[in-house]
Amino acid sequence: MRAVMVVLLVLTCPAAVLPGVARGQTPPEVSVDELVARALADNPDLKAARIDVEAAAARVQQAGLRPNPMLDLGGQKAISPDNNINIGLSLPLDLNGRKEGRVGVAERELETRRRQVADRERRLRAEVRMKAGELLAAQRNLSVTDDLLRVNREGLGVVGNRVREGAAPSLDESLQLVEVNRLDAGRQLAQSRVDIATLQLKALVGMPPDAPLVVRGDLVPSPLPLDPSEAMQRAVSDRADIAVARAEAATASAMVKKEQAEARWDASINVGYQRQDFGFNLNGVTSSGATRPIQDVFHYFGGGISVMLPVRNRNEGNIAAAMAGVRAAERRVEFTVLTVQQEVAAAFAQYEAARRSVDLYERGVRDVARRNLDVVRQAYRLGRGSLLDVVAEQRRYIEIENGYTDALKQVYDAAVDIERAVGVAGR
Repeated sequence: MRAVMVVLLVLTCPAAVLPGVARGQTPPEVSVDELVARALADNPDLKAARIDVEAAAARVQQAGLRPNPMLDLGGQKAISPDNNINIGLSLPLDLNGRKEGRVGVAERELETRRRQVADRERRLRAEVRMKAGELLAAQRNLSVTDDLLRVNREGLGVVGNRVREGAAPSLDESLQLVEVNRLDAGRQLAQSRVDIATLQLKALVGMPPDAPLVVRGDLVPSPLPLDPSEAMQRAVSDRADIAVARAEAATASAMVKKEQAEARWDASINVGYQRQDFGFNLNGVTSSGATRPIQDVFHYFGGGISVMLPVRNRNEGNIAAAMAGVRAAERRVEFTVLTVQQEVAAAFAQYEAARRSVDLYERGVRDVARRNLDVVRQAYRLGRGSLLDVVAEQRRYIEIENGYTDALKQVYDAAVDIERAVGVAGR
């Protein structure tokens, strides 16, 4: 039985996705690690999360800006020649830590977004590896079916010759034909599982459905990089979703400071200019004894300060809500830590159980099943057994090989679960 499982799905696609691959040529093989790297670079959902980080950085910049001054323009015109023009400028001072409160919240939100991207990368790595494992398992089952289908097609000719020579009943040829057709039908289903897993893997990696893909790898487990105690410590200290929960708790604390700053007094500086053209419908006498209308232009300059006094509204409701948010965020951190510890312990338990199952298959199941099938086939060729015995033993062998594939897949999945639970980058 072949031990190397290579996934090959070549679809009609020009070399736009894999540069340097001409039509009709086999594209270069890629490993699961290379697929993970491509997914981290090209996955659309991850790209959107990184754009959210850019938006959060822009909000930090916005939070650091001072309020804009207000320019007031006004005028009055009487029925008489009198008129007034007013120009005023108001400048909010943004006092008592209001700017620092806004910036603190925005910076904590930016940190949360960055941690969320890291957590999305952690989950995406595991999703790609899981889907690649599903693809490798489907390809292994397809390989087993192909081998048996080839042998049974060859056996169909042998049985036909024996029937025509009178060495076997005609029923044997019908039974063999049924078995060939059954294996062929199973092969079609196995091929469809390979195709579907390949398409799903391409979606995770960010490749179009018609892109060629050759995946290099197998389900053979590699040694774990950490033991359970080290993995538990590393997960609690470094895992991205715990960092997200802690960043959200820090954001809630920053929100309390912001709301407390909003409850303090604030002030605005005001400066203004007024031009007044004013007079009476009378004539006056000048110093030289002449008369002139009583009308003149007056200029006024002034300034002041407006103070917001937090007497009736001290922002008590928003402060209380922010404090409750801090307590809730702290409880979520505790829950996330407990969840992570459970995931790490469960992943190691699953790995150990699956590993023992694989060892049993390799030591006392697969080799015996293969030898039994060979013996039954040889006995039939020598006329010492029936074809029904061969068919039954062959189906038992397929069941065992599929069970072995499932056991390998469970070990593979458990190793990926350990990576996902601990947060390590790499299998």
